[in-house]
Amino acid sequence: MASRGPIEARSRARRRVRAVLVFVAFAALYWGAVAWLSRDLRLWAIASTDVAIAAGLVLTWAGGWWLAGAWRGEPRATAIRALATTIVGLVLLALVEVPALFGRLDYSQLMSAALGEWRGPSTAFISDPELVYHRPPHELWSGQPRSDMATVFNLPIRAPRPQVFTTDARGFRNRRELARADVALVGDSYVEGAYVSDDETSAVALEKLIGRRVANLGQSGYGTLQELKVVETVALSLRPRVLVWFFFEGNDLYDDEAYENALAYYRAHGTLATRSAWRPDFTHFAAASFTGSAFRLFRRFADPVFPNEVASVGFFPADAAAARPVYFYSDAALRWGDYEGERFGKTMAAFRRGRDLAAAQGTRLLLVFIPTKFRVYGDYCRFPSDSPCRSWRPWRLPEDVAAFCRREDIAFLDLTESMRAAAAEGRLLYAAEDSHWNAEGHRFVASLLADDWSAKEGAAAGPR
Repeated sequence: MASRGPIEARSRARRRVRAVLVFVAFAALYWGAVAWLSRDLRLWAIASTDVAIAAGLVLTWAGGWWLAGAWRGEPRATAIRALATTIVGLVLLALVEVPALFGRLDYSQLMSAALGEWRGPSTAFISDPELVYHRPPHELWSGQPRSDMATVFNLPIRAPRPQVFTTDARGFRNRRELARADVALVGDSYVEGAYVSDDETSAVALEKLIGRRVANLGQSGYGTLQELKVVETVALSLRPRVLVWFFFEGNDLYDDEAYENALAYYRAHGTLATRSAWRPDFTHFAAASFTGSAFRLFRRFADPVFPNEVASVGFFPADAAAARPVYFYSDAALRWGDYEGERFGKTMAAFRRGRDLAAAQGTRLLLVFIPTKFRVYGDYCRFPSDSPCRSWRPWRLPEDVAAFCRREDIAFLDLTESMRAAAAEGRLLYAAEDSHWNAEGHRFVASLLADDWSAKEGAAAGPR
């Protein structure tokens, strides 16, 4: 009987080794398969990667408990402890999620702040009775923000260098106060200068080129109707010689409806806050939840092993061996319908009103068309074989806006062909990981505006 002790010990050791080998083999095979899957750019693989990773975390948790039971030789007792631990953990997780469910806490923002990630001024606004919202005055933000696409697609990308964002007394992105300006730029985040620093905006670049005062009156998220209010209340009060009004085809039509709805709510309630009680907020819960935020954070940290691929990605230049990934939003996949036609009519009416107001005080209106990133680079990128980008067909909006301007005698500058010519030369005017212009793009736009100034206003303006 005494000899059974060493035999049992050796048998127990062999069982432990087998359990460890089984667990390690399973983990290696499963996570190796997920790593391979995550590098596949086919749509089904991209859609399956998050599911596979989430399932792998659950299986690894269960496998760890199985290994603990096999190691101790107490599978039933270990299973009970595993079940109890899992239930307690789920209850605690549910309690943690309650503030996010009721819109009282956003864990994604907390995690970003804890990691020192600068989100930029993307959500920094104050209420306004006419514009609904605008930037707070005299603010200064600095840091290296994540791009809009990095946030939407959960990419582990931040700005390559620090950025500074300064607002004036009115909340616009000007580093000094302006009582007068020779040129006023009105538009949305493209004009304001999303994802570039103060000294890299098209307004600053244009001022250097023409030697005249240029006011940056862009506001992120604005549509044409809000911009018309800016024209009426701010831009024309600066008595500019030229009012440059930018129209972005990607979302300006839709931003106008959002503005109308928000303005109606603001006038009815005196606030933009739509939450006055503890009610479940399922709309924003997925973005604010602890579980979702932690999983997205895990994906960013694990990106070297499990790349977070995006379906709408191309490689630019198309014929380059070391082409870089360029990301796109799916705005070019939208179809033009009656709704878009109705919004387009309201937009053109706003431009007509702006033209009349400008002409009444001797200001020339120049309408500038901003193309989407895909319209500029879609033909110059290489896409995976089943990429959705291959079927995208942008609207005929440049032609429609140009025809409107001819009918209404409005000066018109379409950036599309000039930017496409630059793309054909291999120049990247939009940030690869953002939907907006990079610093070179802002300089490029400023050079086109400077040419317009020289041709139309330079001689008449006289010396500074």
